[in-house]
Amino acid sequence: MEDQQPKSWSPYYQIKVNLNVPLSTSKFHTGIHYSEYLKQIHLVCQPSSYLEIGVETGATLAFAQCPAIAVDPQFQLRGQPFGQRVETHLFQLKSDDFFARYDLKTFLPDGVDFAFLDGMHHFEYLLRDFMNTEKYSHRSAIVTLHDCYPVNTEMANREKNYDRRVDAATRMWWTGDPWKVLPILRDFRPDLHVTMLDCTPTGLIVIQNLDSGSTALADAYDEIVAKYRDIDLESYRIERFREEFSTTDSRGVFQADALRHFLSRPM
Repeated sequence: MEDQQPKSWSPYYQIKVNLNVPLSTSKFHTGIHYSEYLKQIHLVCQPSSYLEIGVETGATLAFAQCPAIAVDPQFQLRGQPFGQRVETHLFQLKSDDFFARYDLKTFLPDGVDFAFLDGMHHFEYLLRDFMNTEKYSHRSAIVTLHDCYPVNTEMANREKNYDRRVDAATRMWWTGDPWKVLPILRDFRPDLHVTMLDCTPTGLIVIQNLDSGSTALADAYDEIVAKYRDIDLESYRIERFREEFSTTDSRGVFQADALRHFLSRPM
């Protein structure tokens, strides 16, 4: 018999998923756009420090009103992504290189209060980004992950494979395989509080109850990569994925009071 999903993985605000919708073309997510949800977290929670990995144009970086670190191998900043912040640290290099070269607390002495991880679209990169971010995060910090909930199997390929897509409407969408981080965290870090929000277009993952001293993922890293590298979402089955990781209605936990309640769950 398979182990039951840990209680900390059971969303407080669940919605039922219609698994009868054709899975290859289902648009599935109908919630708040992920960028609007990130903006609301900034407005309501007013984090004291912010880390963003995978910044690109700076659209979501612009929401932060606190000291911030932004990491991207090739910035394509547009407009004014710095807002009224007094302090913004830009690092134009890969996230692995950033964490290898720098002590994040040199720039954010109290560590990470809020983070958004949206870097390389391969699960092992996102897993390392999470591991490195958690080292600098206090227990009540919030870490969010993007592109972990694809709406079909085509966009979840490790390669972009645009020319081999069937679903024309999502042909240019590519999440890669960070979806694997969800079963990995469930199996190796059941102590975390992980919520899968139905944010458009490809979900938003909220992680709480962080433990900066945990070595569980680092200790099992080679085992994890060996196990998951050759698994794809088609063989895992998207129906199974949706059943195991049911989404939370982002609209139900978006308004200020509901969001505060959602993010203040007992640790």
